[in-house]
Parts: sequence; C-alpha cells; structure tokens
Amino acid sequence: MAPLLRENVIDLGSGGGFPGIPIAITNPQKKVYLVERKQARAAFLLNTINRLELQNTKVINIDSRELRAQEFGGVLDIVAKAFGSPKNTIKATEGLLKTPGTLLKIMKTKPAVGLEEIPKNYTVEKIEEINLKGKDKGRILVTIRTREP
Repeated sequence: MAPLLRENVIDLGSGGGFPGIPIAITNPQKKVYLVERKQARAAFLLNTINRLELQNTKVINIDSRELRAQEFGGVLDIVAKAFGSPKNTIKATEGLLKTPGTLLKIMKTKPAVGLEEIPKNYTVEKIEEINLKGKDKGRILVTIRTREP
C-alpha cells in the first residue's frame, strides 16, 4: 500500500504499529506519524521505533479529534485500518481533513461497507486494490476527501 501514499502519512489508531511501522521501514523518505490515544500502546510504539532506530517516525499520544494539520507540515494521507466505520473515522479526523489536499485512506475488505453513510461534504475519490502477497482477502484502499464547495 505504501506506493499509494504521499510523503506525510498518519497511521490513525496505530495500536501495534500496522501499517505505520512497515511503511516507515520500507520508505525512509516518508514521514510517518503513529497516532495512538492509549498510553500503553503509545509507549509500545515509542519503544519499537527507538529499537528499530526509525528516524522518519514519530509517536503522537493524543486523541485524533485534537490533531491539527499545521502540526505536521504539508499535505497528509491519513491511513485508517480497523478504526471504525467510515463515518466515525471522518468524524475523528475532521480537524485534519479541513486542510486542502489532505486525504483519508481507509483500508477495507471487499465489499466496502458504510460508504453510503459518509457525510455529504465528503466524497469517495477512488477505490484501489491492495495486493497482499500470499493473502487473498480482497483488500481495498478507499480514498475520501472533503468535497469542493
């Protein structure tokens, strides 16, 4: 999935670090932000990136609703895997999605459920197949952006 992402990547609700840590390892040119609100998980992530000496990765221990785009510099790709419904994921990232060019990329299995419930001021820009080596789970990446006024 990393080739489908731009330079600044937020792994929303990073938990155990997937997909953020593998993206950071294989793409040292990308800046990867692991956002995790639970203190114990954030501590695990911090320990992991320190042990792996990932210079392009930062752990942010905060609720996603408190994030603002100016804290990151540049346009963002927000990646969410197992975060919740598309509607709830949008709600959790509204502060970031207000920045022009910022995209929400939700990992889903086919068929994507809940896309019909996204708020009217957002739109599904594209749906891309994700090639998982050795696994045929029919994974897709759904890109959502703020609708142009």
